[in-house]
Amino acid sequence: MADIKSIYKEVIKCFFLSFKRLSLYAPDHPLSKEILTSLFKMFDVLLKENTQILIVVGVNADEMVVNNDVLNSEVLGTREIYEKFKAFKLDGVSFLKGLSYDELVNFVKAMAQAATLDAGKPAPLPALLKDGSQHIKIKKIHYEKIEEGQTVVTGEAVGTAGIGTGKAFDIGSGTGTGTGTGIGLGTGTDTFGDIKSFLTGKNTDITASAQAVLEEMDQNVSKVADAIIESARESGDFEAVIKKFVSWVSKYVAPVLVEKKKDPAKFIQKLFDSFQKDELACYPRSEEVVEECADEIKVTMIESVYVSQYAQSPKKAINVAVKILSDEDDQKRLIPKLANRLVAAGASKEETQGFVENVEKELIKDEDVAISKKKLARLMKISERFDDEVSRRVRSATEELSKTNRRLSIEKERSDEVMRHLADGLVVVDKEGKVIMMNPAAEKLLGRETKEAVGRSLVEGLKEEHLLAVAKGPLDDKDETRITKEIEVNSKDDTTKRILRASSAVVENEDGKTVGMVSVLSDITHEKEVEEMKSHFVSLVTHELRTPVVAIQKSLELILSRTTGQINEDQERFLSISKFNLERLNRLINDLLDMSKLEAGKMTLTPMEFDLNEVASEVRVSLVSWAKDKDITLNLDLTKGPIVVNADRDRITQVLVNLVGNALKFTPSKGAVTVILNPVESKEGVCVEPCVEVSVADTGIGIDPKDFKRIFNKFEQISLVSPAGSGGSGLGLPIAKEIVDLHGGTIWVESQKGKGSIFIFVIPRQFKGTKKEKA
Repeated sequence: MADIKSIYKEVIKCFFLSFKRLSLYAPDHPLSKEILTSLFKMFDVLLKENTQILIVVGVNADEMVVNNDVLNSEVLGTREIYEKFKAFKLDGVSFLKGLSYDELVNFVKAMAQAATLDAGKPAPLPALLKDGSQHIKIKKIHYEKIEEGQTVVTGEAVGTAGIGTGKAFDIGSGTGTGTGTGIGLGTGTDTFGDIKSFLTGKNTDITASAQAVLEEMDQNVSKVADAIIESARESGDFEAVIKKFVSWVSKYVAPVLVEKKKDPAKFIQKLFDSFQKDELACYPRSEEVVEECADEIKVTMIESVYVSQYAQSPKKAINVAVKILSDEDDQKRLIPKLANRLVAAGASKEETQGFVENVEKELIKDEDVAISKKKLARLMKISERFDDEVSRRVRSATEELSKTNRRLSIEKERSDEVMRHLADGLVVVDKEGKVIMMNPAAEKLLGRETKEAVGRSLVEGLKEEHLLAVAKGPLDDKDETRITKEIEVNSKDDTTKRILRASSAVVENEDGKTVGMVSVLSDITHEKEVEEMKSHFVSLVTHELRTPVVAIQKSLELILSRTTGQINEDQERFLSISKFNLERLNRLINDLLDMSKLEAGKMTLTPMEFDLNEVASEVRVSLVSWAKDKDITLNLDLTKGPIVVNADRDRITQVLVNLVGNALKFTPSKGAVTVILNPVESKEGVCVEPCVEVSVADTGIGIDPKDFKRIFNKFEQISLVSPAGSGGSGLGLPIAKEIVDLHGGTIWVESQKGKGSIFIFVIPRQFKGTKKEKA
């Protein structure tokens, strides 16, 4: 296998990129799957050679340990993973043989979550980061500093551990090898759990030694604070929990502090400072209780020293008291309490007064410290070297910042140039809707200058017609992070109007929170004018065509009915062909007129109550002869009772005729077409009120899923080889869709190539539509 440390570096890098990717994309996104698959393959290869992959937080900041190798912040991702572990209060995680892809993905998803909420409070710890899973174990790591050849004894775990010059870690409860001073990591006694069990009453005492608790408080004081907070959450009585812990510390840990000659005041203050204010906010008097307990420990420690040492070594006892009472506020508050405590402990008032006076004298001393000339000269040199080093580092940092500033200035200038020369308008706003920047094209389109707009709301100061325009029109895209609207605005002279297309994209940060929006404004006035001219032309032509076509049709009907005289068989046959094609032309003209009305918003609906079963039966009667000619069975699947709806009867009939006609066109001989009516109280994602679902199913040639959306566009037909004579104008389905939309309904298709199709539309039983107005 290649150099193992290089592989571990790639693992950390890939691990970091995985949770980074999952903070932006879903796990099944191609970009996410690519990096997650790579990470899983690395884990799979390593777990074939090892029983586990153990990743732990290093002793030093921004260091991670993978199995026995230390990786520092120079390795990409180390600092970020270290910070993630610290944020979630993880010591280490062990990945075991048998690890599945889903387990790994779920762990990375948990790591990708934000560790804090919007208000800065800690987010709930994901269950996987708390309890682990079958092949992922959450580890509590204990550190011991040892010399070469020494053993680490933690509970029942005994092992020899060491690392040469801090290059490797021996992890576990067995035996590790190494040379030089090292760090041993074991998972024997859980001091955190031991403290918590004692404080919640599960154990009558803390089984760990006072020395072990002292070291835990010294090396990882936040863990002790966490044990107290979690115990308080479990019991619901913070004051009782903290006082219980203070009592134990006063009795067992305080004497050890004194013996080790550590500054007790700083040590105790470190513990209580580690409590987070937001963690204490839910407990009444919590901050007062913490201060009272800190005072209690300090007074108890001085009392302990007084009782045990003052008689034999007054100076030593006084020095300890001076260290503890070094803060002026503490002196005013604690000296009276101390005097009362000593008297209560059995000391005479005279002895107590003498001790207190001696302590106060030492506290107010301000003596000059004598120092030799040699030592002074040495200190001066050290000070000069320190000043030089600080100056050098400041210069270096300043030069680096200057280079970065120059690079950023060049990049900004380049970006500004690109924005300035864009033909389309570009506007960038923050999450409050205030303008950050806009280019000259946007200034021209919106009639505002950048210097007036920056820092103000996008809609602030806009003309009334702009405000109305921004509010117009539905979202065209289902994806709410990308919004497209058409905006109609007046020009400066108010004689002409411009139509803009505003395409906007929401900008999100790594945590998925919206931080702003980018909008591109395109002037589509000319496109709209061309489109309107086209619609007007189609409408005009179809109107002009309709009059002669109707005249010809009526004339043919008179001739075929022999009202004008007798005709022979050949004449009848040719006239029938002419009549058939004339009817097709008439249907096309009617479709064009309907589409023109729909586009212009001039189609009005006339709702009335009717039985949809009757309409379906009438449609069948009108089309059954065509079905018989093609040898196709036309079926109705109706409910027993009437289905009363309030809608435009003629337009719903038109929709059914279009759908059934299409089905007959694309269904071969011996096939079947079935119309199904199904009244429902609601349909998820479609309607929430009572509605009716109408389905037209056929056994025809089917539709490719890629054509589902396209077939509802004007003049579009599917790219399948259709039966002879099944061509059409491509307007039937778009008209059906518009009519259903006007009724407040929805239409869609379900199909597979070669397996037939089902066209389904759903409309409310109570009319909900409105007249469609021009956009």
